[in-house]
Amino acid sequence: MIDGKSMAHGIWQQVGAYKDKVGKAFPDNFEDLPVISKQDYLLSYPMEQLCRPGDMDRIHLIGASSGFSKSGAVFWPKRPCDEKAYMESIEAMFIDHYHIDTRKTLCIECLAFGMWIGGMQIAAAIRNIALSGNYHFTIATPGLNLREAVNVIEAYHGRYDQLLVITNPSNIPIITALIRDSGIRLKPGTTYFPVVGEYFTESLREHICVEYGHPADSTSVLWTGYGSADTGDVSYETVASIKVRKWFASHPDRSVEIFGTEDTPMMLNLNDKCLVEIIGGHIVVTKDQFIPLVRYDTKDRGGLMDRESLRGIVPDDLLDAMPEQWMYVFGRADNAVIFYGTNLMVGDIQQWLLSLSEAEGYGGLFSVHEAVDNDISTFEFTIYTRGEKHSDSDRFQTLLLEYLCGYSAEFSFKYHNLTKSCDKPLVTVRTEDISALQGNLKHRFVI
Repeated sequence: MIDGKSMAHGIWQQVGAYKDKVGKAFPDNFEDLPVISKQDYLLSYPMEQLCRPGDMDRIHLIGASSGFSKSGAVFWPKRPCDEKAYMESIEAMFIDHYHIDTRKTLCIECLAFGMWIGGMQIAAAIRNIALSGNYHFTIATPGLNLREAVNVIEAYHGRYDQLLVITNPSNIPIITALIRDSGIRLKPGTTYFPVVGEYFTESLREHICVEYGHPADSTSVLWTGYGSADTGDVSYETVASIKVRKWFASHPDRSVEIFGTEDTPMMLNLNDKCLVEIIGGHIVVTKDQFIPLVRYDTKDRGGLMDRESLRGIVPDDLLDAMPEQWMYVFGRADNAVIFYGTNLMVGDIQQWLLSLSEAEGYGGLFSVHEAVDNDISTFEFTIYTRGEKHSDSDRFQTLLLEYLCGYSAEFSFKYHNLTKSCDKPLVTVRTEDISALQGNLKHRFVI
């Protein structure tokens, strides 16, 4: 068991110069330090042992790392200096990406609140922007009551140049369906989605751009950063990083060559206030998060890239706009449906569903539930559709199985033989009308 007190007080003192520039003053034996995780570190010691002496006397905020984590929530204290830097970064991002200094903006936050620190901090940041009086910037915070969010949009969107909806990527199809059902006519090219919390494909970004009247290759409509309530901000998308990702997405052979899959990972610039390592394919972060996190395993899959190693592969004009090093992220290490040992990547399934013709009525959202009965695992896909297509479950089941069998010869072999052996289908599909969803639960593709 890692000694929480010595980790926080001893090792962190050795890397104190980290505050000025990460990577300059780490001890020679830094790579010998054990990797820590939420389970064996944050959840295993009292808060007083994990933070520096005296810091608990200066906190102004307590929030939970997650209200949804199976491993349990960490109740994070925050100091004013921790939150101030975050607020400043959000304001700068909104000016850079959405030009809130020159456009009248209605900003609606559709995230979980309560104790979840992510929703709380974003709400505080956008309210601070609105209160500053420096911008024509109005906010509403309906949380995960997406119908209420759409009611606000209906009542007020015409008074503003643009609409920003801060939410999870998987909530966007629900919001879109509710807007459509309400008969709201948003001016094309004026709605944007700064999103948090989930990996998404380039196909989804292009789909949302077209849905809201932007050019398909727009780099600002759907924008995100990478981090968590545990680690805080780790990296962020830029126009340049999105263009590099789009290039890989349009050159699947190169994506397979570099990343081992056509499902191109997200590309993000690194926050200079943290150190990122890749250990065993997982993103490992060292960062001052009130609790000093030293080699903290996020359990997310990703890697680091450097500009010069891609010369001759990626066009020079795209590389020259990137920093010397950046990171790529696939999402959660378990972001796959594991069918009897065969990995079916969620991003690939989502990309296929989005490629279906408009006539199929896919609403942009799906989930998978695994059930075990007498040691036999079955997988139920819920596919959310638009309008009358919610009754076409047999059609979607046929399409899905055809796709999965073509996607993986291993899956095809296992599925046909195991289904025959068990004398029952191991993959089933049901469909639901997406406009019936309320969005009051945090969505997970794999339940």
